[in-house]
Amino acid sequence: MGNLIIPGETALSGRIYKDWLAHHGLDRRVAGAVSPPPVGLKNVKNMCFLNAIIQSLYYTPMLRRNLALATDSAVVKDQWLIQLQKLFQELDASRTSKSLIAATDIASLIQAASTNGEFQHGEQADAHEAFMLLISKLLEGCISCRGLSLSEKEQIEQSSLIGHIFGMSLSQSVRCKSCGDKSARSRSEYCFCVTCPTEHRGAIDVTELLATYTQEEHINEWKCDKCSQVGCVRQAGIHHPPNVLLVHVSRLQRGICPRVTCQKELTIQCDESAPASVQKVRYLLFAVIVYRSMGSNGGHYFAFVRSGRGQSEQWFLADDDDIKGVAWTDVQQEEPFMLLYEAAKVVPPLMTDSEQRLLKEEQLQEEARMKSLEQHRMKSEAEARAREEHHLRIKQQEAFHLYHQRHQAEVEKMRQSIFSWGFGSPGKDEVTKKLGYDDPYTPPATELSSTTAGSEGRYRPDEPPWPPHREKRRSIMDFNRWSLFHSCQCSLPSGEYSEGIEDESMHCM
Repeated sequence: MGNLIIPGETALSGRIYKDWLAHHGLDRRVAGAVSPPPVGLKNVKNMCFLNAIIQSLYYTPMLRRNLALATDSAVVKDQWLIQLQKLFQELDASRTSKSLIAATDIASLIQAASTNGEFQHGEQADAHEAFMLLISKLLEGCISCRGLSLSEKEQIEQSSLIGHIFGMSLSQSVRCKSCGDKSARSRSEYCFCVTCPTEHRGAIDVTELLATYTQEEHINEWKCDKCSQVGCVRQAGIHHPPNVLLVHVSRLQRGICPRVTCQKELTIQCDESAPASVQKVRYLLFAVIVYRSMGSNGGHYFAFVRSGRGQSEQWFLADDDDIKGVAWTDVQQEEPFMLLYEAAKVVPPLMTDSEQRLLKEEQLQEEARMKSLEQHRMKSEAEARAREEHHLRIKQQEAFHLYHQRHQAEVEKMRQSIFSWGFGSPGKDEVTKKLGYDDPYTPPATELSSTTAGSEGRYRPDEPPWPPHREKRRSIMDFNRWSLFHSCQCSLPSGEYSEGIEDESMHCM
């Protein structure tokens, strides 16, 4: 999660809630079905409408799982959420204790929240209105409304714990028949209200009622603001589907309404603006609230709930404190007042406009940070390479100077050795000893004539006794020139140095 803050976010809404889901692995995992059979609730002064609602909520898998975990994590602070979770726990405990409980705390909250006195204690009330009031209060406990516009409030509600379960976004588009200009808007809803037509003959299924909501409607009186022509096509759709689809079947007071039926499964086709992952959503029925009219004496509410899922599912009748197992055919014989479906796959929470804007800002900040890090890395690498090359040059220079000093010493030592051997001036005794006779001026087996005596045949002390051979003297001169060339610092190429160059002044010393 980024460091930027979205107004209205709490621990149960917005990005914080989404991170909480991901942390607990709930963002993609379908909640397990509620398996235990239901327990009865006391009907205290016409509370049957509330008992039917509580039984339906108790068997809502996603609500049971997420609310329990949020309460255990100590992130739930609102009294409505706390009282609802407390009631669920009391129902679990009463299964063991065999004692009936009453939803009096929730009833007191609903009565206090009543604005028109429609939920006064002991008075009959409408289950749909009570359900919507309860959801609205649970939503308020998930968000902070301060400083929010209406659209921002609706979006942050849909990204909350309760909005993620029951919230959906319904769209409506208007297209001009002449120029094709199209405008669209959306709104948040938590119940899909369909009206049972009076002109329909025979039974009608809930899926047919839902399909009529998305049918095109032609309006001839409408005038286009762009081309000033009249006539448009208006169509409604579902932009973002809910995880729990709550359907209310409204029946007109006057006229004869057809019988409404329902199936265990239905599929919702969302509009083209919906994300590809939720274009088509399959739903499974798990609760049905039924209203049975008693004429002038009012009516009575009860519920059918499903325990388990798939092969292990079992349907129960929850009529206040009367609980008994029933077959699916028994459920189909009753006309539904409200139906609750769960999505076969988890629908992710809605991403609000504020989240999208902040996500772009965070992406830009992250790109700038990565660019800065990359520049810093490249600069550090360049500095490291420069330091390494500098150290390498120093090492090379030190190695060259050391090698040059050693080489100069070896060359000088060798030159001194050769000069001392080839051009040294030995003493008289040493020469006599080397020649092997007493007269140093007369080599053995040599007859001196008066012509040669004292001149060519006579040895001179300032000359070597045994002059080196010509080839040897030549190699000595070559070595002298080689050592002189390699010890100098001049720029005379080795290719120009030949046997004929004997001028040592060409080289620096």
